[in-house]
Amino acid sequence: MEKEIYTLKVYNTLTKQYEDVVVTKDVYDTYCRTEWNIKDNNASFYDHEIQMSGLIGGEDNGYENFHEFVQEETPESIVVRSEVIREIQNVIAELNEADRKLISALFEEGISEREYARRTGVPRTTINNRKLAIMRKLKKFEIFKK
Repeated sequence: MEKEIYTLKVYNTLTKQYEDVVVTKDVYDTYCRTEWNIKDNNASFYDHEIQMSGLIGGEDNGYENFHEFVQEETPESIVVRSEVIREIQNVIAELNEADRKLISALFEEGISEREYARRTGVPRTTINNRKLAIMRKLKKFEIFKK
């Protein structure tokens, strides 16, 4: 009895060539079921989204050449993010101490309104109302209108 061999054609970004790779039946079945292989691309699927296998063949046939998938921080993006953080810190610094503590607990520490209410002994609805009032105040600042 001859054992069946399951192979997939996979693009090797190092050698920049397609290679046949022997896989288990489970891997082969899963791969085929997901329809991410090249031979199963069809018009009805493309009506809804683009498969990764359809992207193979960019400049130099390299997946990494698709800038949508390469996340690089540029000096400009680092400076812009730093400026935004500084602006937000300045705006929050203008809040009174109780409001700063509430915003810090909810948004920096990730504490729920219910937990904050339990810790402070203030009703949760009051905490929620304070949070909403603070958010309305913050929305008046240019940084939060973007």
